[in-house]
Amino acid sequence: MNKIKQCISIFFLMNGFLLAFPEAFIKNNIYITDLLTEEYVEIIKPFLPVNPIILEAGAHGGQDTVILSQSWPLGTLYAFEPVEKFVGFTKKAIEENRVTNAHLFPFALSATSGEQTFYYSMTVGAASSLLPTNDICDYQEIPMTVQCVNLDEWAEKNKVNHIDFMWLDMEGSELHVLKHAPQILSTVRVIITEINFREFRKNGTQFTGLYEFMTQNDFTLYKIWGSPTWQGTALFVRSSLLPATE
Repeated sequence: MNKIKQCISIFFLMNGFLLAFPEAFIKNNIYITDLLTEEYVEIIKPFLPVNPIILEAGAHGGQDTVILSQSWPLGTLYAFEPVEKFVGFTKKAIEENRVTNAHLFPFALSATSGEQTFYYSMTVGAASSLLPTNDICDYQEIPMTVQCVNLDEWAEKNKVNHIDFMWLDMEGSELHVLKHAPQILSTVRVIITEINFREFRKNGTQFTGLYEFMTQNDFTLYKIWGSPTWQGTALFVRSSLLPATE
């Protein structure tokens, strides 16, 4: 436990947040070990209705798509995945698990709609991104063209007037997407997102910038998991849903 607390203190010192959180928060809300999707679900359920509208960005093989859909059988899930191979995997997972409340869109969420270059990683497919590598990792990328969509534009076109919960895994594009979707963001209750403490991709979302943006938009950093020098997962909750003491 002492070793974990030491790592956490170093992390906040490195990112300029050492004085931003009380000791109780650092002790009780920050973890080095990541969780299973099912464990995240149990943590966020109290903040959501029984029939939430869920957005998943970066469906990959559909494993999380299935878990999230089945965790809220009365809800509706919209999954986004731009890589044709992974679209096929996700469709198969949905069909094999007889999921009826998930809808798959073969697009990448982006600041703007239209065709864009996407960098497919041959080494780790799930690490593919709209952003080019910064040469920290050997992604062995293959550029390809994918269809992208702005989230607010997509929501208007598909008559989606709110989203309760966002599950974001976009390899650095998270902040770009959120900044350009103010209408939908204003309706969101909970966001679980990948966070980066190093710039793996050029102009990729960094934790400090994401934290500042989220707090400016009335979200509270509720919990955080992961490596203080690499990557992690953050849970942001609409501040109005939390007691004043949170």
